[in-house]
Amino acid sequence: MGTAGTRGGTSRVSAGPGRWLFTGRDGRMTAYGTSAHGLVRWTESAGGTELWSGPEFLDVPHWAGRVAMAQSREGYVCFAALQDKDGSQGIAVATQYQTGRALTGWHSLGLPKGQGTAFDDTLVHSPLIAVNPATGSVHVLASLSGSGVFRCSRKPEGDWGTWKPVTDRGYPSEPGVVMTEGGPLEVLAIGTGGADHWVGTSKGRFQLAGSMQTPVVSGSVTAHETGPKRATYFWRYPGDGSLVAWRRPDGRQPAGGGLMTLGGAGGTGAPSVTRALIGGYDCTVLTQTGADGAVEITAYVTENEGYGMWWAQVEGLGAQNPQVAVDGAGRVVVAALDSEGSLIVARQNLAMEGLGFGPWVRAAG
Repeated sequence: MGTAGTRGGTSRVSAGPGRWLFTGRDGRMTAYGTSAHGLVRWTESAGGTELWSGPEFLDVPHWAGRVAMAQSREGYVCFAALQDKDGSQGIAVATQYQTGRALTGWHSLGLPKGQGTAFDDTLVHSPLIAVNPATGSVHVLASLSGSGVFRCSRKPEGDWGTWKPVTDRGYPSEPGVVMTEGGPLEVLAIGTGGADHWVGTSKGRFQLAGSMQTPVVSGSVTAHETGPKRATYFWRYPGDGSLVAWRRPDGRQPAGGGLMTLGGAGGTGAPSVTRALIGGYDCTVLTQTGADGAVEITAYVTENEGYGMWWAQVEGLGAQNPQVAVDGAGRVVVAALDSEGSLIVARQNLAMEGLGFGPWVRAAG
């Protein structure tokens, strides 16, 4: 376990940054990892057996080791991967339309043509991807250090456009990207002195909706829809590594907005976020790698951060970049890759009060 076959043998599997656990329209879950040669996939078996096939190697031409994933309402999983062909970088996209089926062919988007010099206009983070929940359109984002943030969009009909600017300001860190149901594409861009919130307007343009002078740990930002046309952003403070949440105040929210502390001090990386029905309440669930390397989880009534929350360990193995999602049976599922690169999964025990989990299970076909 923990390795994936390639044309050249085997390769150790890792959990990439960002989201990599998804539930398809048929209720089966799919998990993805990365190796030195491309993507790796585990697929939950049909029939509610909770067995998995994999790890299965998925070829990515000119693979450069970085990929972003997002899921549409139809259950399609969309990928944006960084490629390196003879020293020239570019971004390619593909889609998995059905659980366990082959991906489409990879379509090259190249890279945006910025205005900076060759020295200061490099790609500063992995590709980012967001899917419009209402229409199914897909947006891939790339940030150039000298020229700013760009997006390339695919219409629901399948045609890709050209790279267009979100902002001509350069940012050194990976932004947060989200698109809510019926809302615009949003980008939380992270600079050296704080964060800028860019929001899409008409005709593909973006406007600066607000700025915050707040410290942000690079690579820790994620976002999730938490209300009608509202997104909540999550990131870490430097120093103790604790998490904060931020929502743009709009006067319509039941519990306000602005910056809110979430605890979780000592954690690393960006948290994984989902919404789930727990005890009859719409809850936001977060998981992270805690201070001692164990998987930690918390849940609270959505958009009620001010009431406080408590982090608890999901007993068992320490792991890489834990993910949280809801399976076809409505259970909260936490997944991670263990130290050997094997997929491990813990599921909510619905017979327990609150948010209790069964033991970790190593995925095996």
